[in-house]
Amino acid sequence: MAADYFLEIESHFAARRGTPFILNAKDWALMKEWSDGGIPLPVVIEAIDSCFDKNEARGAKKVISSLSYCKHAVKELWQERRELQIGAGEIAPEENVGPLLEALAVTVEPVSMEFAARVRELVGEKSVPRIEERLMELEEELLESLLPSAEELRTEARALSAGADEKTRARAEAAHLRRLVRERFGLPRLTLF
Repeated sequence: MAADYFLEIESHFAARRGTPFILNAKDWALMKEWSDGGIPLPVVIEAIDSCFDKNEARGAKKVISSLSYCKHAVKELWQERRELQIGAGEIAPEENVGPLLEALAVTVEPVSMEFAARVRELVGEKSVPRIEERLMELEEELLESLLPSAEELRTEARALSAGADEKTRARAEAAHLRRLVRERFGLPRLTLF
């Protein structure tokens, strides 16, 4: 599960950067800090996108060459999300996951009733980090189950990753394939955030 978290961040960063890219030890330590801090993957991805979007909007020529550039954006976005969640009502997020899980289950239902039911079953879990972990596992299983009916997407993912070196290409291809399957079947990321 944690490996997927790191690989998703690495391949998304490389895709936004527009070049094959291997993160350095400092970047890996930063990702571990985010993972250990319970920062959900969608929050990290959104913050990375925000950094690149702002850089592009300014017309900046500066190349974002490290995840460290996104560190403050991740921290600020995560703080904002936690405050929004806490301020959303008098109940702690751990006590109000039912409606969030139901909304996710409804989006999954057209693709798989079985996985929608498995999302709903998480309502009994008391820990939001544990629910997030299970949702990431379910998302991975669901995407894997859909691959046989979307085999042509492998070719497209391979083409999108063609310019990368061998080590980066495999990770980038896997990330592109997951994104393409999500788009094909209209699946959101499975997360409470």
